[in-house]
Amino acid sequence: MGELMQITIKLFAFLQDQLGPTVTVELDSPVTVEKIFSAVAKQSLAIKAVLENSRLAVNQEFVSENELEITPTDEIAIIPPVSGG
Repeated sequence: MGELMQITIKLFAFLQDQLGPTVTVELDSPVTVEKIFSAVAKQSLAIKAVLENSRLAVNQEFVSENELEITPTDEIAIIPPVSGG
């Protein structure tokens, strides 16, 4: 188990409506995309389905679940699917 890291995640659209503009989670390092999604999903049952179809952006670039390790200085955002017309 690594050291605990506090990660602040920017939220948009439905996720922002449910949880606010940001959510901060504390995770063991190494922090991965999968750990972030899991921690945010625990915040509210209503957002789980939206998270399953959302993408994570690190420093304004989309990343895959196993692509990289997150650091506390990275800008993290969860981008839900776009809908509407």
